[in-house]
Parts: sequence; C-alpha cells; structure tokens
Amino acid sequence: MLDLSVEEAQALKARLLQAGSDGTSALDDENVKPTLMQLDSALSYVEGVITVRRELEAAGFQTESMSDDVVAELGRRISEAPLRRVPVAA
Repeated sequence: MLDLSVEEAQALKARLLQAGSDGTSALDDENVKPTLMQLDSALSYVEGVITVRRELEAAGFQTESMSDDVVAELGRRISEAPLRRVPVAA
C-alpha cells in the first residue's frame, strides 16, 4: 500500500515512463510494468472523479457528501445517457 497525492502519482508515472540512457522505460521491465499499469488505472480513476466533481459543482451540485465511488458511478451513467439534439426549424 502506498499513499500518494494526485500530483505525486502523476510525477511518479511521468518519471517511470521517461526513457533512460539506454532508451528503455519502466514499461520495458516485465517486473515493473504491472505496477505501472496499476498506477495508471488508479490515477485515471482519481482524475476522472476529480473532473466529474468539478463539473457537478460548476453546475451547482454539492458533492462533498458523495464518495468517490458514487461520483464515478454517476459520471459513468451520465456519459452513457443517449443524448440527441432535436433540430430546430429556422
């Protein structure tokens, strides 16, 4: 278990993806690659939750009492909603 802020996780991911002097990165190391992929998934989830919270709050919704899982599920349901614009006659 490792506890990182979003900024720290982003910095760690960026550092691991940098090519070394031999031209390889952590993705080339089969022992490190699964951990890097797990970090990437966790970071994508947290960044998505942050984005959905920000958008909801900009629209006037209070999200402080909502867990990250609830915000993520709401964001998923909203993104899957079939939205179709109705053409307006001129």
